[in-house]
Amino acid sequence: MLLRESSKKENLDLNLVAVTADGGEVGLQNENELFAVAEAVFDGDEDQMGRVRSEVEAVLGPQALVDAIGVAAAFNGITKIANATGLPLDSTTNDRTVEMRQLTGIDNYSEQSKVQQFG
Repeated sequence: MLLRESSKKENLDLNLVAVTADGGEVGLQNENELFAVAEAVFDGDEDQMGRVRSEVEAVLGPQALVDAIGVAAAFNGITKIANATGLPLDSTTNDRTVEMRQLTGIDNYSEQSKVQQFG
């Protein structure tokens, strides 16, 4: 949601489908490095994270690396807390993100979707 809103504010034409789909580029500077950080944080693999830290620091520098890991970890944690408590989207966020959620297929990752899919 923040990517969508900030891209509008900055007049960026981003391909949000590429956030959840294989292939294609979103259109962000250094997106490959940022995706690598997000995936390493999500996977929780210590060896993978070590490799990613070295590679991303070489491209982005130490401060941007720390920022990227912090943002990825925070979003990962916030999502898990919301899912664990069954916290639904508030009505304003739900209404404002319908198109973005349909476009990216992000609702397929919700806990409710998993319940319906796997019973």
